[in-house]
Amino acid sequence: MTSTDAAITVTVFPHWLNGLLLRPAARPVVQIDGADHVTRWGGAVTVAVPAGPHRIRAFVRYRGTHSDLGATQREVDVAAGDAWRFVAKHGLTNGSGLSFTQVDRA
Repeated sequence: MTSTDAAITVTVFPHWLNGLLLRPAARPVVQIDGADHVTRWGGAVTVAVPAGPHRIRAFVRYRGTHSDLGATQREVDVAAGDAWRFVAKHGLTNGSGLSFTQVDRA
């Protein structure tokens, strides 16, 4: 990461109960500026980005499908050298989707 770069980290968690269905059947995906980053439940995705505005999305894809389900989105404007961390957590039911929480900005 150069001095003009920043980093965005997103970790995706299921609800403890709904995770019984989601963990074996679906993969969480983090999308930053349109680029998909398939991850695992509880795994962090860190992407180096240039300073400026960025669009972050998190959603679920059931295995064998291409649909973006339960999506949440956030726009951020990062400064050079910033390191932003977010948690996206799925709700109790399948229809409740994900929600973002900003954990840290350094």
